[in-house]
Amino acid sequence: MSKDDMHSQGEESVTVALERLALTLGESGAVPLPELVRALERAAERLRTTAIPDEVPSDLVSQAEASRAVGVSRQAVNQWVRNNVVRSYAGNGSNRHGPQVSLAEVAIAANRRSREVPFSSGRRRELLDFLGVVETFTETTAIAANIRDALAENGDEERSPEHIRVLGEFVRASMGVGDQQREFTADGLQLLSDLRPSIVVDDDTVFGSLAQSLRLLIRSGNGIAGFDSPCTALLGLLGAATVGAQYDGAEAEVATNIAVAAEDVWGDDWVARLYDAVFHVAESRPLPLVRYTASLTYLDYNRFLRKAQASGVSINYSRNPGLIVPERLHGAPVFDDIFNRTRIGPHPWNFSSTAAKVGWPSTLDSGVNPFRVFNYEYGFFDPSIHGIRRYCYSTEDVRAELLKNADALPPERRQAYFDVAGDHLVRTLLQPSTELTVVDVLEDFDWWKDHLIRSSPREVLLGLRDERARSVAHALLVSTDFLPQVVEEWRTDDLLSDRMRIYVKNLEFDVIDARYRDDLKRGRVRLIKAGGQQIDEAEAHDLANQEIQFLRAE
Repeated sequence: MSKDDMHSQGEESVTVALERLALTLGESGAVPLPELVRALERAAERLRTTAIPDEVPSDLVSQAEASRAVGVSRQAVNQWVRNNVVRSYAGNGSNRHGPQVSLAEVAIAANRRSREVPFSSGRRRELLDFLGVVETFTETTAIAANIRDALAENGDEERSPEHIRVLGEFVRASMGVGDQQREFTADGLQLLSDLRPSIVVDDDTVFGSLAQSLRLLIRSGNGIAGFDSPCTALLGLLGAATVGAQYDGAEAEVATNIAVAAEDVWGDDWVARLYDAVFHVAESRPLPLVRYTASLTYLDYNRFLRKAQASGVSINYSRNPGLIVPERLHGAPVFDDIFNRTRIGPHPWNFSSTAAKVGWPSTLDSGVNPFRVFNYEYGFFDPSIHGIRRYCYSTEDVRAELLKNADALPPERRQAYFDVAGDHLVRTLLQPSTELTVVDVLEDFDWWKDHLIRSSPREVLLGLRDERARSVAHALLVSTDFLPQVVEEWRTDDLLSDRMRIYVKNLEFDVIDARYRDDLKRGRVRLIKAGGQQIDEAEAHDLANQEIQFLRAE
């Protein structure tokens, strides 16, 4: 049809023609229906906003400030701007440093520059050597062999339909209003429980007993325990070799053997190298959904941030964050040493034999799990992972826990407790990559925020709150690449499929990010420190003191 013909037939004919084209593409299968819907939604949004100029990023700084905040050279940032890798924006009238750059864009460029060749043959060989040494120990022969076999297999993709169905049941149950929102229907909970771990661990063995006491094993409804993926199994070995080795008994001897094997292969840098292997194994063997225990959730933050920061930004929501409550920053045993000034050892996870009596992870609340220290030391505070970490917590929940913990102490030690909390908050505020925000009104910390432990463009970690669901898993790691398939799973019911599409968007990072920024604009979220902002120690102390005093005011 010519341009003149189209104009002569009127605008309505063009609309009908476009509608027919979209229907034809969908009905013929030329374009997967979920992808077509998403593409049309994005196109409509762009057309609606064509008259509105592109929004200027909110994280603009000078090139010098960006280089300091992200941790790269000034020359590198300048070169990226000159080569159009990073866009530049006209500075405001008070800026004496010329064009500005977006911190997120600089972080993306930095991560791309430092990204290694995916799991080189040499690194893979080192991992297999490590598993080979672990396999020589009688107590760990089975788990090492199972991981090695899983790395050689290509069958994980066959489990995708089960995983997608479980996630679909989670989303469907959440469609209720108010108190009717649930995590799972009865059928969904059964599906979650019926998932069989891909790497089975016999918990009657010494290693099985160790892993169970460290709260590392997923246990299905039929009693089978283990790990859902090679990645989480490697995290299990890492957890055993670190925190597990701090306790007494036969289990600790097994943990020490794993640590010795890692050191034999990688030397003093074995923790970082094992984390590197975990990251690359997860990248090469992605799954739609993986169940996590509390311990695995904290151990995995390093891998999550490495994956998330390739896009420059991640968002965390937490009702009770360790960034304020010191026990939750370090875990109970390490905090016991810090508070009693008996801290030992060169590593963040080291704690004394006296502190070990506080208890094994299986006997402690997940909030004071000893693996908490990994969540922050090898994730949140890792300077080698570039990007902005947005962290949002609830004032009411943190205030209640902080005051409860302080009141449990002798009166003469309460101020010391608040001083420890303030010192850790100062450390957080001194991190240029940290954006710290707070929800002061509990009602504004809605159902979805309470479940979105972590979010990035590539994956989201959903915390489970219902005790029945938590008996199976503490959290679910969801790959966002599979979200369209969740909608497709329910395509036989048009009305339900449409509703699913809407609710699945709650798990997409662009929607989470938009809501986060909207909450800031509307004042539902209070900003303590912006991401990329570099402040000096005096200012950090002032901000921390103000926040601690605010939390202490009942």
